[in-house]
Amino acid sequence: MAQRKTEVRLLVVENDDGDVRLLRHMLREAENGERFGIISCRRVSECCDLCRAQHVDVILLDLDLEESSGIETFRALRNAVATIPVIVLAGKRDEDVGLLAVSEGAEDYLPKQDITPRFISRAIRYAVERHELKVRLQYLATHDPVTGAFNRHHFNQTIEEELARSQRYKHSIGFLMADINRFKEINDRFGHQSGDAVLRRVAGFLSEQVRTVDMVVRYGGDEFLLVLPETGEGCREVADRVRTAALQMTDVHSAIEFPITLAIGASWWNPDDDRSIEEILAEADQRMYADKRRREAHTSSESTMA
Repeated sequence: MAQRKTEVRLLVVENDDGDVRLLRHMLREAENGERFGIISCRRVSECCDLCRAQHVDVILLDLDLEESSGIETFRALRNAVATIPVIVLAGKRDEDVGLLAVSEGAEDYLPKQDITPRFISRAIRYAVERHELKVRLQYLATHDPVTGAFNRHHFNQTIEEELARSQRYKHSIGFLMADINRFKEINDRFGHQSGDAVLRRVAGFLSEQVRTVDMVVRYGGDEFLLVLPETGEGCREVADRVRTAALQMTDVHSAIEFPITLAIGASWWNPDDDRSIEEILAEADQRMYADKRRREAHTSSESTMA
């Protein structure tokens, strides 16, 4: 059976219609195991509209357009469309500018006079592969590999920016520290694979309980941190709601015969707060362990009565 061809969607930003026709001809000639779907426009502003309207894998950008020229053309595009790989096309006299564009984030630079069908198809393929690799590495740098939640490194990198933003707009930030009750027992009795399954389910559950602007962080072990921007004392109500919902979370793992529950502690930061973020989190941590002790005492009392 012949291998199915995959289509790479290209957007050519070029104000010379002859060059666009030449690129179309080259890419038709270069097709071998993959197809190229090509659309074109003449301005960066049109490019942004097209990228919003349909899927684009790679942008081929001529640096000399009617509305801008040189490195400013690339910068304008990069500011407007930051998530799509860009290959810069330029004449011989613009080689230094092309290399500067690469240093500022372009995937590649192709001198127009050197382009051949094989050369441009290979450049497009490599641009897609490099971009996918960069996206994957960025994800691994900011997310926990077991749960998919943000990792502690990402929290440490972004919390100062969030504090500065909240200070500027006079907004509070709520913090919830959540710990899985009896997690050591789960690992000891049912194995670490079951423990990982519980961690993944809890991470997904916590994400379902909060807003898209909130952040769920695997803080360490079986401990999760929820960051709730623009939420002050109200984070205690969120904690109560999440704690109650966790009591109903019974679909974690078929081998575990007891319900998975969470101990949760809340604290919050206000713009006039002179405490450090470490002190705020320590307060949430202390309240979480107090909640865990209350739950353990309640469970022990129920067992005694039974």
